[in-house]
Formats: sequence, structure tokens, C-alpha cells
Amino acid sequence: MSALGAKNWLLISFDQWRGDWLHQRWLDLPVLRGLARQGWDLRRCYTSCPQCIPARVSWLTGQTPKSLRLTKNRPYSVAPDAPSFVRELREVGNYRTVVVGKTHWSPHNKPGDLRDNLPLLRALGFDHAREIAGQRAMQRMESELTDRLREAGVLEDYRADLQDRYASRRAHCVRPSVLPDALYPDLWLTGVAKEELTSLPDDRPWLLWVSFPGPHEPFDVPARWCRSRSIPPPASRPEDPEKLRRLAPPDSVLASKMKRWPDGLPPKALEALRQDYANHLELLDQQVGELLQVLEQRGDASNTAVTVCSDHGELLGDWGLLLKGCFLEGAIRSLFLHRPPRGRCGLRRLWRADCRPYGLTESLWAAHHAVLRPEDGSFGHHLRQMRKEVTIAFAEEEITLQ
Repeated sequence: MSALGAKNWLLISFDQWRGDWLHQRWLDLPVLRGLARQGWDLRRCYTSCPQCIPARVSWLTGQTPKSLRLTKNRPYSVAPDAPSFVRELREVGNYRTVVVGKTHWSPHNKPGDLRDNLPLLRALGFDHAREIAGQRAMQRMESELTDRLREAGVLEDYRADLQDRYASRRAHCVRPSVLPDALYPDLWLTGVAKEELTSLPDDRPWLLWVSFPGPHEPFDVPARWCRSRSIPPPASRPEDPEKLRRLAPPDSVLASKMKRWPDGLPPKALEALRQDYANHLELLDQQVGELLQVLEQRGDASNTAVTVCSDHGELLGDWGLLLKGCFLEGAIRSLFLHRPPRGRCGLRRLWRADCRPYGLTESLWAAHHAVLRPEDGSFGHHLRQMRKEVTIAFAEEEITLQ
């Protein structure tokens, strides 16, 4: 028996999409901006931790990184009996639950096959899963996608390219992917997601979680997606020694991160990687559009909520730094959009960037409650019940935003 009034849920997540790169004038993102107009656009949504594994375990389980003792990336496997909003959807709401893409709920640091994780994913609440690793981990993790790459004769070339990109920790290497477009991870995943969306039942509620590995580096958008535009420079590192010492004390994670890039990033690489990142966002925006087109062809489209979010941000040269793993705004701010079935009703509140902050994990669980038990209140109702403070943990440090 399904929960009374339960709604279908298309949940789309991205890896490392910084939350302030949606409404910028240099980006062409018509699909996601359309969703933002039709639903809730949380412009101050913040991750629980600015690294992939803690953030992703947190958003699934609803637990904080600190309570999990998982405040930075390390080999970690979610316990099969850990709390899971997906399991609740299946057990309470009789949902058909499907995930495709990157989860990162098990270790990727040693060679393995992600299909061995199927028992764990079933225990966490998924009826069906087609899991892939992030691009860097594809050097050692097998999956359905690596099978396709091997069949096409491009897997070893791809792994060699990845190895070269990250030689000497050169995360800022920018050049088009060596893969054919159809096998580029985000593009391939769109095809898989469309297959699954088409095959979902129409006589019971469902969850389809599409977890794109992009726009996480490598900076390798396919050539046909590359264009240039004028992008303002990133936030510069303070030049005043006293201010720098105050904002990045000697023993802080930020001071440690600056040791990796003591002189910042090479100017040419910085401009190139910001262009590539923008191109990647535009590629992903089109993939979301394709999924929404398939959704609209279903008879239950008007009974389906759509949520779009990211696990954390990306520095993109702020302070001369790259990646995440600190408390600078670009690293901790996440994307979060939620469109209820048929869009928002009544007057639309303006969710400005200077309004109160929202926690990513709490916001995702609020969407879950609104989908599973709409009679208990809308997504906006659950937002109003949330704490007005957001705590973010990384390594041994913690900050609270208001």
C-alpha cells in the first residue's frame, strides 16, 4: 500500500557544482533557471562538508559528518542498516526506487567492481541500481560504463589520459576528452537515465535518482561543447599579511590548502578551467532538459516532483586555489532547486542570495518529506521548520552560518 497522496520524485544530483554558478550572466542555463522559476531556488544552500564522501553519506542518511566521524574523504562504506530516506520511501510509500550514476557510498581507493555493491544498495533501499564511479576513480573501478568503454576499445586510452592529467597533482590540466561523445560519462548517463525513466511503473509511486559525475574535474568537456565567453576573475587571495593570517590561521585547513598552490594557479590554466567548467554546466543543463522532456511524455508527469542539487562547490581559482576542502564560499555553497508537482502555487517568494542559509542535507530530507507525505506540508512548510543556522564540518574544523 502506498502512502496517501505520495508523489513521484525525479532527483538529479551533480558532483561539485558550486551554488553561485547558476544565475551568472555568462552562463546559458535555460532549463535549470526555468526550474528555479517554477519552484524553490535556495540560493544560500550549504553542504554539510566540502568533500564528496562525507557530503554524500550525510545527504543519504540525514546524519552529520561529525556524528559519523567522517569529516573528510577517506575509504568508507555506509552501513547496510544506516538511516536512509530511500529505504523509507520503499518501505513506507511502496516506491519503486532506482539510482543511476555516482553514489560514492563505498570505497573507490582500490580496484573493484561497483556491481559488487548491489546488496548494499538494496539494503539502503534501492530496488535497482546502475552505479558508476567518478572519472578519476574509473582508473581502477569497473562498472557498466567501463564495460562499454572496453568494448569500444577506448578504456585504456581514457585511463592513460586520466593518469597524464593528474601527473604531479596537476588537477588544472584542461583539454577535451579522448572519449567519443556517446561514452562521455555525463552524456552516457543521460541515455541510461532516459531508459530507466521510460520503464518506471505508472501504478505506484517511484524515485529515480540520477547522479551525474560532472562537473567534477577533470576539465575535459567534449570539443563540440566548448565555447568562450567573458568570465570575471575569481576572488583574489588577500595581500595584507595580517588579514591573511586572520582568515587563514597557520594551522587551519585553508592555510594547509594554500601550501599546495603557494603562488596560485597559472593564469592561462585558470582562464581555461573556468571556461571548461562553464561549458560543462551548459552541457549538464541540456541533459536535464532531455530528462524533463522524457518525463513530460509520461502520464504521471503532473504527479512528479523534481529536485536538483549538488554535493558541494568548487573553488575555481578563488584565492588561487582549486577543488574544495575548505570553508571558502565557492567550496561550501551547493546548488538546490525543488519543483513540486505542477510547480509552485500562489505567490512566489524571492529566495535571494542574502537570505537565511539552508543546509543541504536538511533541504534534501525536507523534499523527501514533502514527496512522501504531502498531507503533512509542502516543501516550503518544511523549510520554515528548519534551523536558521547551518553547521559545516571539515577535518578538525567547524563553522556555523546564520
